[in-house]
Amino acid sequence: MTAYLVIDTSTRYGAAALWRDGLSRLVSWRSRNNHTAELMPAIRWLTEAEGISPDALDGVAVSVGPGGFSALRTGIGVAKGLAVAWSLPVAGVSTLEASAYPYRSAARRVCAVLPAGRGAVAWAVYGTDEGGWSALSEEQVSSISEFAAAQSGDTLFCGESAADVADALREHMGASARSVTESAPLARLSGVGEIGAEALASGEAIGASAIAPRYLRPPRITPPGPPKPVAGG
Repeated sequence: MTAYLVIDTSTRYGAAALWRDGLSRLVSWRSRNNHTAELMPAIRWLTEAEGISPDALDGVAVSVGPGGFSALRTGIGVAKGLAVAWSLPVAGVSTLEASAYPYRSAARRVCAVLPAGRGAVAWAVYGTDEGGWSALSEEQVSSISEFAAAQSGDTLFCGESAADVADALREHMGASARSVTESAPLARLSGVGEIGAEALASGEAIGASAIAPRYLRPPRITPPGPPKPVAGG
């Protein structure tokens, strides 16, 4: 049976799983700093528990963001390294799309919302029509008030930050604001697995070198200033 490794370290919540026509075994955690210490032991435990050697896997699916800068780099770096070491195809999956995908049958419009720091959220709207599942908006970062003001229509809100925006949505949309609150983003991991497995099975996966994090905005660091003169120089 086909087996894929699924990795998601987009936010402080991290998870990894083995996918065999669905999530066959998974492990998740919440990291205070970064996911480096948790991810590789989780992958080792998964492969040993499933009795499968890493080089017997058929591919790797990894979330590519938007998300935290260090968090994304950890998951993507490990996915690319393992893909190269094991000669495996790798599929990069949007974290927002993965968050919305499990709810595609619950509403015609699904808006995924993720934490973006500094009082902002990353979000995008997806939907299903005669042409199938597709993005109905661009992925973007907005303040919570700007995000709420941009919403309209019958939309189901989901994702890690759905609870953070619920009050603002109710104030703007009233009773039509529907949301799914997730205690931990395991639905998102399922979305990464489903979308990634489809891409891997269809041969749409790309080379590891082409996988890159999707940040949506520059990192929260201070740009370096001009060099100071050396005293006595």
